[in-house]
Amino acid sequence: MKRLGRRGTIALITALLAVPLVGMVGIATDGARAWLLRSRLHTALDAAALAGARNISLPAAQRDAEVAAMFWTNFGMRDAGYTPAQATGRAWRGFLDASTTLDPPATLDEGTLRVSARSVLETTFARVLGFASLTVAAEAEARRADLGMELALVLDVTGSMDTNCSTPSDRTATNCGVTPVPRSPGTTTSSRNTNIDLLRLAAADLVNILYGNREMMPNLWVSVVPYTTTVNLGPGRRGWLVPEAAASLDADYAPTAWRGCVEARVGHAGAPVDGDGRDYSPQEVPFRPFLYRSTLGLYTLNKQRVPGDNDWARKLWTATTTGGDAITEDWQSFRGNYQVGPNVGCPQTPVLPLTAGKTAVLDTIQSLRATFRGGTMGNLGLQAGWFTLSPRWRAAWGLGPAPAGQATALPLDYNARYMRKVIVMMTDGTNQWFDSPYGFPGACTDTSASTASFPTNPAPGPAQAIRPVACPAANQVGNVQAAPDAPPISGNADYTGYGRLRDGRLGAGVSSNAAAQTEINSRMAALCGAIRQAGITIYTVVLDTSGSSTSAATRTLYQGCASSPQHYTFVSQPSDLRTAFQQIGTQLANLRLVR
Repeated sequence: MKRLGRRGTIALITALLAVPLVGMVGIATDGARAWLLRSRLHTALDAAALAGARNISLPAAQRDAEVAAMFWTNFGMRDAGYTPAQATGRAWRGFLDASTTLDPPATLDEGTLRVSARSVLETTFARVLGFASLTVAAEAEARRADLGMELALVLDVTGSMDTNCSTPSDRTATNCGVTPVPRSPGTTTSSRNTNIDLLRLAAADLVNILYGNREMMPNLWVSVVPYTTTVNLGPGRRGWLVPEAAASLDADYAPTAWRGCVEARVGHAGAPVDGDGRDYSPQEVPFRPFLYRSTLGLYTLNKQRVPGDNDWARKLWTATTTGGDAITEDWQSFRGNYQVGPNVGCPQTPVLPLTAGKTAVLDTIQSLRATFRGGTMGNLGLQAGWFTLSPRWRAAWGLGPAPAGQATALPLDYNARYMRKVIVMMTDGTNQWFDSPYGFPGACTDTSASTASFPTNPAPGPAQAIRPVACPAANQVGNVQAAPDAPPISGNADYTGYGRLRDGRLGAGVSSNAAAQTEINSRMAALCGAIRQAGITIYTVVLDTSGSSTSAATRTLYQGCASSPQHYTFVSQPSDLRTAFQQIGTQLANLRLVR
C-alpha cells in the first residue's frame, strides 16, 4: 500500500506540473517566434522608410505605393487576396502567418518620413496559459541627409528635341507651346507635344526632388548647361575671348550682337591639341567666338545668285517684296532649319554657373528652347558641364566668397569633405554634323524655296533674311561658282563649334561626317574618363524617339561614359523621360535612418 501511494503521489505531482511545464515551453517557443517576427518587422520597416524618404518629394499616392511595396516585399505576403490598393490600413497575413497591418506613412517634415506597423501572432503552446496571441509593434523613421553636392545638368537642346515643330507650318500653340515648369515637388503637369517641353519638365522634377519646398538647401548648388554643337557662355564674357576676336566682335556681328557661344579650343593657331578634352580655364586658353559668317553672294550660277546655307545681310533693310531678291524683316530664330544670322546654332539660353537658389535654376530650365542647325556635339556640352564644376574655373566664374563652412569659393576643391560633384547629361541623338539642304556649301537639294517657306508673321528682334532662291538642278551643281573666300562646296556641312567639316579642325584625315562622328565619339570617351578620374560622378540619359538617329554606337558611348551601368538610362519612349529624371533625383537625395 505504501509503495502504491508513493507512485500515485508522483503521478499526481507530475500531472500538476505538466500544465506549467508545457506553458513554460510554450512561452519559450512563442517568445522565440515573436522575436523573429519583431526582427523581420524592423527590417521591412527600415527598408520601407528609406524608400519613402527617397521618394518624399513625389506625390503622396506614388510615394506611399513605393513604401508599401518595399515593406511587403521584405516582410512577406501569404494572403492570396492581397491587393496593392489596400496595402495600408488593413490586416494581411504575412511572415509566420501573423496578421499584420501597415499604417499609412506619415511625413514629419520636408525631409523625414515615419513608417509603422503592428503584427498579431497566434500562439501555439502558450495558449494553455491563456495567451491566445502576441502583439508586436514597431516603427522606423528615415531622413534625407544633407550631404552637399555640386550638380551640373547638361541638356541637349538641338533641333531634334523640337519634335513636331521643325517647319514653320508646324509651329502652333498645340504643338509648340511652352508648359510652365513645376515649382514644387509632386506637382502634376502635362507636357506639350515636344521633347524639349518634356525635358524642361523632367529637369524641373529632378530639381524639385532635391530642393523640396525650400528655396535653398544646405550645401547644394546646381548649374545648367544647354548645348548643341556649342555652348553659350553668355554675352558678358568678352574677357574670355582671344584679344583680336574681342576687338572686332561688334563689327563681325553687326547689325546684331554676339550671343555668347564659343568654338572648341582645338584645331587653330595657339590652341592646345587637347583643348576639347581638358578643363582649361579661359585665363589659360581663351576662346574664339562662335561666328556663323554670311554666305550671301558667295555662290553663283551663270552670274546669278544661288543660295548659301546662311544668307544674311550686313545691314537692316526696309521690308520689300520687289524682285527676286526681295528683302524681308522676318525674325529667323522661330523657323527651324530656315533661320539665318551670325548666331545660328547657338543656344538661346546661356550656361547658368553653380547657383544656390531653386528659383534661378528653374527659371533657366524654363527658358530652354530647341536650337536648329549645326548638328549635335555632346562632348562640347559635357566639357562645359565640367567647366562649371572645376576648381580651375573658380576665378573665371567669380562666384563670390566661400560659402559658409567651406574653405574656398565655388567650385569647391575635388574631394571636399561631405561634398560630391555630379553631372547629369541627356541627349537624344548621335554626335554628327548637320548639312542644311537649303544652300551651299555641302548639299543644296531644296528646289522649292519660295516665300511660302518663310512665313510673314513678325516676331521680336532685328533680323536680316534674304528671300530664298531655289537650289540649282542636280545636273547644274557642278557649274556653281564659289567666291575665293567661300567655304568649299564639296563634302562640306554646317558651321559648328569645330567650324565647318572641311576646316579640318578634328584632324587632316577627318573629311566625312562618318569620320567626324567616330573622332568626336573617341574624344568624348576620353573626356568622360578624365572627368571621372577627377572624382566627378556622371549620369547619362539617352532618349530614343521614333525615327531618331540614336544609334547603338551612341548608346554604347553614353553607357561607357556613365560612372557605372547603373548610372546610365536608356529611355525608349519620350513619355518616360520624366520618370528617368525622377529616379536620378531620388538617387541623388541621400538618405539615413533616424530610428
